[in-house]
Amino acid sequence: MFISPGSLLVSSAHFGSYVLGTDIDSHIIHGWGRSTRHNKKWRGEDENIRANLRQYGLEHLYLDVLVSDAARSVWRPCQLFDAIITDPPYGIREASQRLGTKDNNFVREDDCEVQSPTKTAYTLSDLLTDLLNYAAKHLVVRGRLVYWLPVYRPDYTEKILPRHPCLRLVSNCEQVLSTDISRRLICMEKVRDFQESDSAEIVVNPYREHNAIRDKYLLLAKEKKLKQRTKKDAQTKKTSSNSPTQES
Repeated sequence: MFISPGSLLVSSAHFGSYVLGTDIDSHIIHGWGRSTRHNKKWRGEDENIRANLRQYGLEHLYLDVLVSDAARSVWRPCQLFDAIITDPPYGIREASQRLGTKDNNFVREDDCEVQSPTKTAYTLSDLLTDLLNYAAKHLVVRGRLVYWLPVYRPDYTEKILPRHPCLRLVSNCEQVLSTDISRRLICMEKVRDFQESDSAEIVVNPYREHNAIRDKYLLLAKEKKLKQRTKKDAQTKKTSSNSPTQES
């Protein structure tokens, strides 16, 4: 099983899967960086993904983790995985990035030898397209792709769901995050072998909606904050007007 690293590795191994994870951020893969615990600035040597599985008695199911860009597959073109599970970044709390330059050109192989190669923005629509194409190439037939898809609820219809000729939709479950925003857990099954002419189907207008999910989320948050401030100011003004006037 091939999945994004983190808690997904632990939960998948819990159900008996051999797990392999990848992320473009080396700090996430290796557990580098600051700790969130009080008075501890850096993580210890035993605070990593492999150690997490060891704590649950699942280390024997751990294959490896590696730094990799999902937009540029590191695997030979063949069927490798029974399942691919991921929670791709939406560009809200975590930036969506891929290897490349500001003019959206991929970096040269020589540039990838450094620890932190140049990265560029990665739109959600491009990410979903690459994800489905990746799954179609590397899943075994009847293998499953599972991922979260953020949506703006007032505009949602099944027509905006990404599609691929090698994959069929198995399930589509909603997790409501707010009145207007939710994410849907999409499960797809590979139904036939991949051919070079196959590609994810892109519907222009809905994919613009996918790319706009960050702007819509931030706009709704700003409007909510403004309403709360207006309501608070009105309550303060009402309280002040009802207070008895002090005479000197």
